[in-house]
Amino acid sequence: MIVSPRSRMALLGVAFVLLGTACATDAPPPPTDPLEPLPLLPAMLPDDADLAARDAAVALWADDPAGIRSRREQLEDIDRNHQAAGDPVTGLVPFVRDAEIALVPDARERRDLYRELLEVDNLDPALETRLEAEVSDDPLELAERRIRDARIRRWGGYANSLTQSVGRNVANPTVLPLKVAQALVRVGLQAHLEDELSVQERQALQHWKDFTKRHPDAEEASAVLARIEDAQARWLETKRDQSLRQARASLEEGNSHMAAAFAARALRYLPDDPEAAGLRVQALSELERWQVERARSLETTPGRLQRAGEVVELARALWEPGADLGAVANHFLESAPRDERADEARFVLATAAHERGEELVGWQILEELADEDVERSNMSRHARALVQSLDANPYQGFLDANALAQSDRYRWLAFGPLSSGARDRDLPRPVEWLVELPSLAGVLWGLPQRLLQFPFMTAERRSPGVMAYRYLERFPAGAHEQNVQEWLLDYEQRRKNHVGAYRLAAGSTLVDADELAELREAAAAQALEVAEGEERRDVRVRLLRQAARDFKGTVAGHQAGLGVRRELEQFSPQRIRITRGFLEENRAVAGPNGLAIRPAFLDGELANGELHPDGLSLLGGRIVELAFIRERGDKGDAPELVRERISQERLTRVVTQLEESALHAIRTDRDLSREPDAARDTYLERARLGAVDKADLRAEAGSTYTYMGVRERFGAVRGRESILPVELVLQGSFSDFALGAFPRVRLPKSTTDAVLYR
Repeated sequence: MIVSPRSRMALLGVAFVLLGTACATDAPPPPTDPLEPLPLLPAMLPDDADLAARDAAVALWADDPAGIRSRREQLEDIDRNHQAAGDPVTGLVPFVRDAEIALVPDARERRDLYRELLEVDNLDPALETRLEAEVSDDPLELAERRIRDARIRRWGGYANSLTQSVGRNVANPTVLPLKVAQALVRVGLQAHLEDELSVQERQALQHWKDFTKRHPDAEEASAVLARIEDAQARWLETKRDQSLRQARASLEEGNSHMAAAFAARALRYLPDDPEAAGLRVQALSELERWQVERARSLETTPGRLQRAGEVVELARALWEPGADLGAVANHFLESAPRDERADEARFVLATAAHERGEELVGWQILEELADEDVERSNMSRHARALVQSLDANPYQGFLDANALAQSDRYRWLAFGPLSSGARDRDLPRPVEWLVELPSLAGVLWGLPQRLLQFPFMTAERRSPGVMAYRYLERFPAGAHEQNVQEWLLDYEQRRKNHVGAYRLAAGSTLVDADELAELREAAAAQALEVAEGEERRDVRVRLLRQAARDFKGTVAGHQAGLGVRRELEQFSPQRIRITRGFLEENRAVAGPNGLAIRPAFLDGELANGELHPDGLSLLGGRIVELAFIRERGDKGDAPELVRERISQERLTRVVTQLEESALHAIRTDRDLSREPDAARDTYLERARLGAVDKADLRAEAGSTYTYMGVRERFGAVRGRESILPVELVLQGSFSDFALGAFPRVRLPKSTTDAVLYR
């Protein structure tokens, strides 16, 4: 048969398609039975080593050192016999020795014995880590480390300031002396602002106290007590200085109440301190003056009245419901315009104007009253309090916040880092300005850069936005409603708050119908994004429902409705995930003594079917959800999920292996830590005990914790800090166009408990 060239090409194409199909590496569909039957655990008779370990544990609970020692010697004999016969040793001797040392009453002797035990070869990694922690828990050694850290942080910080100034300006000798002078000033200010007793020294003080409490008869106790006495005196000075600093700041802010309290606290630390006594006297004097003014503003002495009847009528109108305050106040002012109670009538007139909805008239009257002399007007202070109140007069607060934001921009343009004045350095204000004099040159040099940045800088709008919303809430039909709404719409659109912009535009004439429809779509998409990003399931479902209800008819609203259905279909009391990386690093969890996943799903061969990198999830009860790679074989695709209801025995095994593996990893890896999760721990404990058949459906009882592998958490190569005490830094600045390299002392990091000593 003769085959035409075109037919041959078609046959060749079909052959290539068949060959490609045959050679494809797509994964097969997920299995219907991904778990193997649990292996039967054979009954094992205890040998002599097992019985000796048991007796050692009993002796430990009974506080019997002799019993533990005898069992240790017995295990040592067993290990010697195993070595003579060429069999592996039991490995139990270090653990029994650890138990024996734990019963030694003296902590210093225990640490010495732990040091000897650490010299044993082939210690279990978890035991070795714990012993190292025990050895390092020496109060005197810890105190010396903290003292060394304090010295390095103090003197290293001084050195870093000097080397940074020299290194960044060594190529510009004309400004080098000025920069060095600035660095010296910074070092002096840093020393001035430092506490007398640093955080690290406070930690050392606590360690010394712990040592004297544990070892009162030690030969080092007398020297340690002397150091405690010196540090305690410096600690009292530190607390005194902190209280004085807060008292001075309170006086500068006009808060005499707080100033008096802080000065009194300083006197409690050092009763004879003259500065604290002087500050307290000054604060009490200011407080007394404030109380006199307050009492005068509240006094009710009637004095001589020209028209007592009109005053009584005005007072009665304030108490009677439905009285015409405006008419009564106007009658009083017409009959007695110069009476000493006339300002009270004007205040009542302003109140009546507000009640009638005449907002502008009411505030005009109050502003005129606020400008009058407080010595001659009874209501001036009250009117001024209302005018300046952000709650009562939010529109004025809105205008003031806008003006302040604009002035901040121009002050920054003119003065740069000194836009808010000289920085607070706990010095007299003139001295603080003298300290800032060397930085004026930098302010001038940075002006061209600020001119370039200024057109792109926007004024701070958060505070005006808060006041604008407060105005609309307090005066929904106020005189400035339209202007405030237009400003808020622009504000919300600029910061991409589409939901807020749509709520402002809906029901108003700010935008046309087409723009309102676009805003609605954008707001729906934003609401959907926020709802899907919520971690708590109950809150997420509530937000999705609200988005579907509020934005019905939009694309995102439809997706939110589908999201609600998906959440209800995929609901589970728990979702504790175990990634594939964790399973590969901890084979016991997925192995025969754990969940017993078929080995073919973890062998890396896609043709056999593979577990997805997401791993598996414990969904509450006895339900396990396994994630498999889809038929396309792409690990980046969403997984194919298979749910299995497992037996209580299998659940107990997997939970036990999971917790053992996680705890062992934490004990042997210094970089690992286990985040607290009460819901996770509760479920795992109930699962181990077989008490999960009745699921806890409360939202706060659900956990979304994820067990991740070390490589997944830290990557293939972990970042390690250099052990060198000095590092080379390359640094530049656009503000003064400086560039240079300089050495920097590597300062010690704070310990995890340092926050307790601040």
